[in-house]
Amino acid sequence: DASIVPSLEAGGVRYYDFDGKEKDVFEILSENGINYIRVRVWVDPYDGSGRGYGGGNCDIGTALAIGKRATRYGMKLLVDFHYSDFWALNRYTTDCLQQLKDAKVDVGMVQLGNETNGSLCGETTWGNICYLMEAGSRAVRAIFPEALVAVHFTNPENADAMRFYAKTLDDFRLDYDVFATSYYPYWHGTLENLAAVLSQVAEA
Repeated sequence: DASIVPSLEAGGVRYYDFDGKEKDVFEILSENGINYIRVRVWVDPYDGSGRGYGGGNCDIGTALAIGKRATRYGMKLLVDFHYSDFWALNRYTTDCLQQLKDAKVDVGMVQLGNETNGSLCGETTWGNICYLMEAGSRAVRAIFPEALVAVHFTNPENADAMRFYAKTLDDFRLDYDVFATSYYPYWHGTLENLAAVLSQVAEA
């Protein structure tokens, strides 16, 4: 996730390769085998006075700037929409993706929400959550038909919950390609358990 790179650079951060040569951090990442850059897109990361809430103020303009740099160095972009209560989901997603397409950014994957364990845009019933995700999925298919559509959860140490999410999405026939999860070893257990849980999801 490179969402705060522009903010860090504005604060004076510089990046150097293993030989000590200053370079664009995206070039360094590409040279070291990274093939995807994840970027968060928040609907409106500014208060009424136009001040950012922090954390990189990751709006579509920031995503465009990052996406162009990632594409320049041969990496695809994973666009992670952090939807909020200020949404118009299909229209907003379509507009953002169209801007990325017009800028010739190589979008390879689009994530419909972040850590959506039973809540998305203020909705808490799975029928409504899947309805919103489907709106986002339709926007992706329309603008970037070759891009993968990802759903995203957390707490992968809870195998029953992961299986429930996968079954629920299947029951509502959600159109998606990638079942993704956050993974922080301190909270979420071992890599072996993560692999086992995700294998169960894939096989279900």
